[in-house]
Amino acid sequence: MSETRETDSPRDPSQASPAEMTSALFAHLVAQQTNMALTFLGRGPRSDSGQPLRDLEAARVFIDQLEMLEVKTKGNLDKHEQSLLKQSLMALRMAFVEAVNE
Repeated sequence: MSETRETDSPRDPSQASPAEMTSALFAHLVAQQTNMALTFLGRGPRSDSGQPLRDLEAARVFIDQLEMLEVKTKGNLDKHEQSLLKQSLMALRMAFVEAVNE
């Protein structure tokens, strides 16, 4: 009988393949950019003052960066990465339009 150790877990970063690590880093980058854009659209974490942070120009920069990433990585992403980027961009575009209309 084989004993299961924590290091045998697929969640252990030392057990991840280079492709899995790259995919995780890509997802983290998309999440960071998305969260920053949402913050500047007044939908993310509040500033120290407790007031929503709204800076549409700054939000647009983060959305533009994700759009550039989409163009530059076209055909090089797996289905999960492509879906994550597409869904993030759709949500951000809708949030941006709503913020402009408020």
